[in-house]
Amino acid sequence: MKMSLLDMVIDIMSDMDSDNVSAIGDSGESTQVARIVRSVYFEMIARKDWPHLRKTLALENSGVSAQPNRLKLPTAISKLDYFAYSSRKEVTEDQKFREMKYLYPDQFLQHTNGRKTSNTNVDEVVISDMTMFILNDAVPTYYTSFDDEWLVLDSYVSDLSTTLTGGQAQCIAYSQPEWTHEDTFVPDFPTEVFPTFLAEAKSACFARIKEQEDRKSEQQAARGNLAMAQRGFKVQGGIRYGNFGRGSKKGGHGTHFNPNQYTG
Repeated sequence: MKMSLLDMVIDIMSDMDSDNVSAIGDSGESTQVARIVRSVYFEMIARKDWPHLRKTLALENSGVSAQPNRLKLPTAISKLDYFAYSSRKEVTEDQKFREMKYLYPDQFLQHTNGRKTSNTNVDEVVISDMTMFILNDAVPTYYTSFDDEWLVLDSYVSDLSTTLTGGQAQCIAYSQPEWTHEDTFVPDFPTEVFPTFLAEAKSACFARIKEQEDRKSEQQAARGNLAMAQRGFKVQGGIRYGNFGRGSKKGGHGTHFNPNQYTG
């Protein structure tokens, strides 16, 4: 069963043999308990990609003709999970979408550096104080991010639009939940996670306020915890591993990059 912030504070303070309260700000201790609950919540959110936070999203247009190959991520996301862009080159063509392939920034620059600026279909674009060579007559294939905020793609079709547009993209990302520090606020966790959440919060309160262990809560929290993956960057995992001669893995971080593969 889900619980409001006040319900959790009352439950925790009851187990700690503390004074009864009717609001999270009734006493210094209840205020402290509420803050600990909040910190435990965000610590648990950061442990894994929670399925209930995986949602579709709209990207923002660049709005700058000198940087036609950028799209902006919304601020309230924690990680981009899927990104596709329209593969249509003419308005009369059927609308189709192609999943974009991620390259690390250095790989992306190696990929675009092979283009000849003397060709009319190559634009010199400056982003993050770096000049890159972007095709203006091709559907994009690869993307990267230099700042974890803007997506930078390797091409666009100028005959369709002067810049890439968010309305031509498909995106799925993990959203960043909000917290409202009020009595009636219900933390955004699935029902089945609440017992573990409450147990972890209770254990943390005993340790920080009472300076003692609550073995029962610790055991309950340990039983309820799932294997949770380490967090990374929004756009890509953030950690790149070498393949150490084991061969490449399709789509994995161990994939060996061959700059000659991406010329064009």
